[in-house]
Amino acid sequence: MVHGLSKLVPFSAAESRGPWSGRPLCRPWRASLRKILPLETVPVGLLLLTITAGCAQPHKADNDLNRMTLKRRAMECLTAAIRYQANPVVRVEAVEALESSGCNEGLPWIRAALLDDHPAVRFAACVAVGRCVDPVALESVRKCVDDHDASVQVAALFALHHLGQTWQTGRIPTYLLNHDDVTVRRNAALILGLLDEPGAVKVLARAMRDRDAGVRQHALEAMARFGNREARQELAFMTNAGIGSEEVFAIGALAQTGDPVYLETFRYKLATATHLETRLAAARGLGRLGSDEGFETALKALRTRKPLINDPNDPPAGQILRVRQMAAAALGVIGRSEALPALGELMEDPADPRVQVSAARAILEILEADRERALPFGPAE
Repeated sequence: MVHGLSKLVPFSAAESRGPWSGRPLCRPWRASLRKILPLETVPVGLLLLTITAGCAQPHKADNDLNRMTLKRRAMECLTAAIRYQANPVVRVEAVEALESSGCNEGLPWIRAALLDDHPAVRFAACVAVGRCVDPVALESVRKCVDDHDASVQVAALFALHHLGQTWQTGRIPTYLLNHDDVTVRRNAALILGLLDEPGAVKVLARAMRDRDAGVRQHALEAMARFGNREARQELAFMTNAGIGSEEVFAIGALAQTGDPVYLETFRYKLATATHLETRLAAARGLGRLGSDEGFETALKALRTRKPLINDPNDPPAGQILRVRQMAAAALGVIGRSEALPALGELMEDPADPRVQVSAARAILEILEADRERALPFGPAE
């Protein structure tokens, strides 16, 4: 599944069909954007951080200081990534990570990304502004409604909706059902799934008749998020497809529902799946449901430096990238601080800035989980 923005720069066939196209982590609009450029075109070395994770120090004061340093470094990594001109994929992932971190200090960087010269970054920034409900960005979002790229227009309408200006939201189904560009229709399906408007189910059901499989798949996931029983049944069936990308997609989509009924499904796939990426998707799904059963699987995969299979259409570097990013995502959701040293080391590694961003995001998620656990009455509802 490829966002409409990714067509602006060629990407390899292997990346377009790989398990990441099944979107195993985080936001339903995220993963395909990282395929804008093939791996081989990405200059490495976002930044080299000198970090001592120090999470096993015996004294609380030292431990707190080390965690503060780690958080600061993680934010430095993401703000460096959002300025990384060599590849828009890195900037997109940085926007998404800053949005998910919940840190107000990331908002100015997200606002600045609304003016990025690449539509993929503007798309991600509009969605992030909407999810953060950032009224300071309202005027910039309004300008994005008239963006020359139709997918950015859709994302801007999403942002306006969450900023209380809902009178244009009704335009989004038109993009999904009538736009000539298939990739715009895919993005519109993703956006409708994020609107949290149950009335969108009828529109999405019509999109299930779209001639493009990608549109149908995005619509299926969105309908599952809204609680549609048939969509969830179809996804549950797909978890046993035997095709890694389909299994990863289905598990990720079911995990987005947050429904504990799928706990045993994820547990079974973690224990029995042939594909490591399927097991990592299951580990993350379990983490979303409060289980850390996939922790060891994800921690081991984080350090992988070998391809999983010998496939000329799926380069080793691409396989390693996917696995390490999926492992970091699973560890971030699981939230165990024992993963911080390994994630800190990965964030220091300049081999691929996309992996650095994934590690930084996971670090912030774990530190936030620790903070919430330390609150006297637990995390706020």
